[in-house]
Amino acid sequence: MSSLVVAMLMAMPVNAQSLDIADLKARAEAGDLSAQRDLGEALIYGFGGVSQDVKAGMRQLEQAANGGDIAASRVLGENLIGGWIIERDADAGLPFLEQAAAAGDIKAKIALGSFLLYGDWLTQDLDRATALFEEAAKDGNGEGLENLGAFLMWGERDAKAGEAYLRRAGALGRGSAWVTLAEGAMYGYLGAGSRGKFDEFATQARKARAPRIEVLDAERQMWGISMRASGPKTIAKLEQATEQGNKEALKFLISLVRDGNQLNIRKEPDRAESYLERFSALLTPTEIAQFKLSIDAAETKVVSNYKALSDRFFAHEEYASTWFGKELYAANPNFAVYLLQAEMKRRGQYQGRLNGLANRATLRAMWQECQSLKDNRRCGDTVMHPDVIGALLAKQP
Repeated sequence: MSSLVVAMLMAMPVNAQSLDIADLKARAEAGDLSAQRDLGEALIYGFGGVSQDVKAGMRQLEQAANGGDIAASRVLGENLIGGWIIERDADAGLPFLEQAAAAGDIKAKIALGSFLLYGDWLTQDLDRATALFEEAAKDGNGEGLENLGAFLMWGERDAKAGEAYLRRAGALGRGSAWVTLAEGAMYGYLGAGSRGKFDEFATQARKARAPRIEVLDAERQMWGISMRASGPKTIAKLEQATEQGNKEALKFLISLVRDGNQLNIRKEPDRAESYLERFSALLTPTEIAQFKLSIDAAETKVVSNYKALSDRFFAHEEYASTWFGKELYAANPNFAVYLLQAEMKRRGQYQGRLNGLANRATLRAMWQECQSLKDNRRCGDTVMHPDVIGALLAKQP
């Protein structure tokens, strides 16, 4: 399933900072459906001063949904089908999501359509998914069309139709759709001669203020796609975008010079740290600390020094994220494996040495750990994929 869909399913519409919990509980007990829904979300996600209690949150959402609250039906249905917060039960979740979609809830139409599009936990039905996305588009929401276009393009199912859907999504205000089109053109996923369309899509993405387009433009320069490859020009493009306040360009720039690309950009951790200091205002304190740890990991090759680094990681629960796990894996693959070994050993799932080596015992333990992920589809391919490593480290500590 695409990252767009995951982000959509994990969205929390309740403003956690503005919750008056006592008032919310009182109104929920009195039968206020919107209060039951908001309280249910607060409980399943654990925000707004409420300790996470998934079962209690489920009960609140069910009460609201059964009472006719459409948003509650959507939240309950998509979480039951997706299974990211609560135990997956697609059969139980589908009626709730269908109810919300039938009542005209646009987010429910996109959620249901996306589940049907990818066919991960519901039977794939492209025709129904397309119909739901078209209904949402009539109400001015192009997210579903964007998902459909990306699905057709990246899967090489129908490049022409994929491009058409993505163009429509872009016209409906989805700046990320223009970025997807630019990336597809850049790598030839839109058919013969499609690389020439990059500039058109990049122009539209910039009009929509989609920051990732500058990263793609730099990657194109780095690998020499439709131009002569140049490391210095790549760095210059990223620096210019960063100076204009582009956070995505900064994060890519730091990672790039920290690790190098084994072609035309050298590994320079010191330079990465200088960018981190120079443009720190664009990052959160947690992101700064995460990058510092990743830079230190990139410079650390002696296994005996991993312990001090791992202590820094495990001491900060807020560091655990899929993005950061992938960053650590890119910066120092052995250290990332060391972290997994340490945590799996603590839980009794690994009995070998802490050496950062992906030996047979480590791989077996990682595979077993991978089975517990909500999305474990990659486990059968290789547990050494960056997405798997990132997801496993996101579970720590």
